[in-house]
Amino acid sequence: MITIIFKSYRDCTDQKVYQAVTDDLPAAFVDGTSGSDRNTKSLQIVEKVGGKYVEMHARYIGTTVYIRQLGHYLTMAIRMPQEFAMAYEESQDLQLCVNGCPSSERIDDSGHLPLSVMGQLLPQSGAAHPWSVYTLETATTKCHEKILVKDIYFYSCVFDLLTTGDVNFTAAAHSALKDVEALHPRKEHWHIFPSNESGGGVGKGSKFFVSPGLVCLILAAFL
Repeated sequence: MITIIFKSYRDCTDQKVYQAVTDDLPAAFVDGTSGSDRNTKSLQIVEKVGGKYVEMHARYIGTTVYIRQLGHYLTMAIRMPQEFAMAYEESQDLQLCVNGCPSSERIDDSGHLPLSVMGQLLPQSGAAHPWSVYTLETATTKCHEKILVKDIYFYSCVFDLLTTGDVNFTAAAHSALKDVEALHPRKEHWHIFPSNESGGGVGKGSKFFVSPGLVCLILAAFL
C-alpha cells in the first residue's frame, strides 16, 4: 500500500489523503476529489493510464509524485524541494527514501552487488518466483534489453531478476530511470554509477543501496 498525505496549507488546500493498493490505483483522493477544494491548480491528480499510472502535482510546495503499477507491484517517484525532503526529526518514522534501507536489510559493497551469493538471500522452495530461473548471464541480457547503461537501475534490475525471477522488475527499473529523466532537471545526474564505473556518480566512500522489490525514489532539487 502507498499512502500520501498532503497537509492543510494556508489558502492552498485542506488536508488530502491518497491511498493506492495493488489493482486499485485511483485517480482521486480518499474523499473522492481529484484536487484541492480551495484551488484546483494548487493540488491535482492526473490519471495518465487508467488503473496503472497517476501523477500528483502539488504546485504550492513545488512537488510532483508519480505512482505506477507494474505487475503486482507499486512504484513511486517524487520530486520535491530539498528543504522538504530533509524536514524531519530523528524521532519520526523511518525515512526510507532519504536515508536508505535499514542496515539489517542493506546490500552495501562499495557499488558491487554480491551476485555470487544471491541464491542465499531467498529460499528455493516456497518462493513465488524461484531465483534460479535466471543466471547472472541471462539476467544481465534481459535487463540490457531495456536499460543500455550499466548504472544502479541496471544493477537493481539484475539483482531483482536473480532473487525473484519476476520480469516485472525489469519494467520497474526501466520506468524508474524514465521517471528520473522526466523529474530531474540536470541530465548529468540521470545515471548513477558504482564507484568503479566510468563517469561514476557514486564516489569512493559513498553508499550504494538496492532493496529487492522496492523502487522508491526521491529527487531533492533546488527549485
